[in-house]
Amino acid sequence: MKKGVGNSFRVQMVISVFGVFALLVVSTTYILFSTIRIQSIIEESFEKERYLKSIQEALQKYQGPLLEYLSSRSSNALAQHLIESQNLKDRLPDNFPILKDPGALRERELYILIQSYLELAEKAVELKRGRNIEAYITLYDELSNLLTYINNEIERINSERFRNQIDQFGIYINHSRNILQWNLLFIICISLFSISLLLRSVEKMTAPMVHLSAMASELSSGNFAIEDIKMSSIHEIDRVVAAFNQMKHEIGHYIEEIKLQETIKQEYLQERMRNLKMQELLRRMEIYTLQSQMNPHFLFNTLNTGVQLAIIEGAERTSEFMENLALLFRHNIKNKESLVPLRYEIEGLQYYFYILKIRFSHTLHLVLDYPEDILDAYKVPVSILQPLVENSIVHAFKSKEDQKEIIVRVEKDADYIILNVIDNGCGMSEDTIYKLLHPLPIEESSTRIMGLENVIQRLRFYYPEEPEVISIKSSPGEGTHITIKIPRGKEPCIEY
Repeated sequence: MKKGVGNSFRVQMVISVFGVFALLVVSTTYILFSTIRIQSIIEESFEKERYLKSIQEALQKYQGPLLEYLSSRSSNALAQHLIESQNLKDRLPDNFPILKDPGALRERELYILIQSYLELAEKAVELKRGRNIEAYITLYDELSNLLTYINNEIERINSERFRNQIDQFGIYINHSRNILQWNLLFIICISLFSISLLLRSVEKMTAPMVHLSAMASELSSGNFAIEDIKMSSIHEIDRVVAAFNQMKHEIGHYIEEIKLQETIKQEYLQERMRNLKMQELLRRMEIYTLQSQMNPHFLFNTLNTGVQLAIIEGAERTSEFMENLALLFRHNIKNKESLVPLRYEIEGLQYYFYILKIRFSHTLHLVLDYPEDILDAYKVPVSILQPLVENSIVHAFKSKEDQKEIIVRVEKDADYIILNVIDNGCGMSEDTIYKLLHPLPIEESSTRIMGLENVIQRLRFYYPEEPEVISIKSSPGEGTHITIKIPRGKEPCIEY
């Protein structure tokens, strides 16, 4: 990792020292600023006195040229008079607001008197130009009296303000003391900050080494899941930290790769074993299907029934019976796919029901209930309904003499296609149900797997993540209800 010169250990130390020095300079500057501020406050308190004093001096300068012009009518005196008049007007405020402060009101009256004085002086100059000697002499006496009054008023205002400033001197002292206290507090804060800055620099330099030592202990105990040591922004230390973190990751990745290879190997062996079991199951299913198709007893009974019908009712119904028998044989033989449309499974069951109705026309009631709109929309594993019906015929009605009933119902909900096979036969015990739903492994089972067991094992292989793919509700003497739940939109696991 490439670092700049500023990240060097030596540079970090220099920066820390100069940082503390800079903070000291800032604190000194703040103290100087505070002192200047105190001085400006004191100077501001005497600003108005100086202002009134300057107006008083301007009045004195204005009085000289005026008297000279009125005495000698000198053009130079007139010019100087005009200059001093403008200078005095410039010193006066532009407006005279009315304030509630008595001192401010007296100042306002003073400015008005000075304005009146200037107006009377201009009038005296005009009378001088008009050679009205008696009038301008009288007006000049009034000007002299007014000037004396203005000077006295300025002195009184300044004296009163000075007395007020003496009274406020204690306030200035307290204000100065507060500023000095704040200065002391600021210096303390700056000092504490400087110390914390130094401590932080030391911590930044030593913390990675402490973490490095702790991580080395963790690695030695085989714990590679700990977090990386964070960079300290110090070049020399970060090089060691980066190398250590890289070493930790490489060792950890190497160990993870070994574990992953071992896991993949185990999964491969498990999948291979599962596929072998699946192949064995399908091979047994094919053998069982062929045996069922060629079962001599089944063929003898059905053909004997066909012969009896031919004798009793004539050839037309016998022809229909034999046609359905042929359709059933053809249906069971022709399709070698693992998944078939639901319609295909229902059609085979219809052929089988027709034959059963002929064989057990008076003692067996068969019901096939399904919604037409889902037959072509979904696929199911092949040969899962007929074996269940055959299981009921063979086992459920062994000792039942009264009316027998088998109901096959197809439904759907939000997540599943639900196939129900219900009979009113002799039922089965909980122990039998448990053995059916928890069969022995294939390698431990018998060579021949019967229809119901075959359906259960195939459904469990097709849908290993659906523990409730098939369920059985039954009790002795109460019939049996088998439910198959095929997930909608989920492909079965049929690759092998």
